[in-house]
Amino acid sequence: MRSRIFFAWGAYLLPQNSRGELQSPQRRQRAAQTTIMKTENRISSTASDVGSQAAERFDEVQSNVTETVARISRDTGRFIRERPWTAVAIVAAVGIAIGLLAKGRD
Repeated sequence: MRSRIFFAWGAYLLPQNSRGELQSPQRRQRAAQTTIMKTENRISSTASDVGSQAAERFDEVQSNVTETVARISRDTGRFIRERPWTAVAIVAAVGIAIGLLAKGRD
């Protein structure tokens, strides 16, 4: 009686197919390999998707930064050409402020 119960519980714990039949070790191994391959493919696909999205986002940010720097450069050049003495005064004031801050540290 005891061996039947153990066998019943042992058989219950072993992998079974959809009809409730026990699977052979080879079938279990193939099923495990298939599951592993599917998982690897999903991970690889997800990683490539994330990589391509990151590359697209980087390109967008890079183009935005490039456009912003070019615009600021044009605006600054135009300001200096239109108001040269104002630009000289601003640079002198900034230089004096930096000099005073540096002197205060000593």
